[in-house]
Amino acid sequence: MKISAEKGMTLVELLVAITITAVIVGGLSAAIYFIVATTERGSAEASALHNLQKAAYWISLDAQMAATTDIPDGGQAESITLSWIDSEGNSYTSSYSLSDSNLLRQYNSTVSTVARGISMVRFAISGNTLTFYLESTAAGRWPVKRSMTGQVYLRPETGG
Repeated sequence: MKISAEKGMTLVELLVAITITAVIVGGLSAAIYFIVATTERGSAEASALHNLQKAAYWISLDAQMAATTDIPDGGQAESITLSWIDSEGNSYTSSYSLSDSNLLRQYNSTVSTVARGISMVRFAISGNTLTFYLESTAAGRWPVKRSMTGQVYLRPETGG
């Protein structure tokens, strides 16, 4: 009796195919997870650094114009008021303070948020040098904390 060629797969062939598929799918899943996690972490890093740069920009901009502060020489504070008089005799003030995680800038009477995600701000005066320390925290699956220190020389006071 002649046996005709059977069509289909044996149980062993089926198990081998399932095992190979599982290994491939597992590797792809791990790669996708790694890509998503790396992207999230990179976005959090970029957000924290961007917040620090925005805060430092505004503080430096006003401090370069300022001749006086409300912090005594040798003192430190978590907020600051900078004052100056322009060449036409107009006086200006700019204040910085932290509210929740927002760095607020009050320029004359206008209040605006200049940076979000700021977890700490500290100012110190030594002579005519303003030193500021900033920390930014970006929340997420992997919270990121970045910090920076900056120095700005205040304008010398002129008799007016």
